[in-house]
Amino acid sequence: MRTPVAEELTPSVSHRPTEDDPMAAVSRWLSRASYDPATTLALWAAGETAPLLVGREWRLVRIDFTPATAAVTGLRARRRHIGPYLMGGAEHAMWWLLPLGEESASGSVAGFPGVTPYPKGSELFAPPPGKYLGDRVWVLPDPAEGQWATLTAAAELREALEAARAARPA
Repeated sequence: MRTPVAEELTPSVSHRPTEDDPMAAVSRWLSRASYDPATTLALWAAGETAPLLVGREWRLVRIDFTPATAAVTGLRARRRHIGPYLMGGAEHAMWWLLPLGEESASGSVAGFPGVTPYPKGSELFAPPPGKYLGDRVWVLPDPAEGQWATLTAAAELREALEAARAARPA
């Protein structure tokens, strides 16, 4: 019996971002964090993941799924802005883009259980915005509202993580 081979997905022309598509602006913005934005955009147009460089445009923390979802719930309940983050299903994690320069004690999320900060120069392999690929997908504020380039404030993420930890049963 022959084993079926999965077809390689190639995005059709209709699924590629156009200049009037808000995802095109999101893609250009995210690609600025790569070594070569033009190559990143070409990889994304071809339906591939591309490496983004930590420390060029933002800091990055990986948060295990349980505390990350609790943080999302807390941020929403407090009506705080939730910036773009990457969610990985098989990895049960979320990667949060945080502003550069917010490494102070009040803005640091390092030290929380389930939180791993990435050092400057690390790579994050990411799918194109709006596409689930490599078991990862971007979660973005509504691109039509123009808030997709505003990152989650590190101090607010820390506050949400602290509240989630305090609310957890002993």
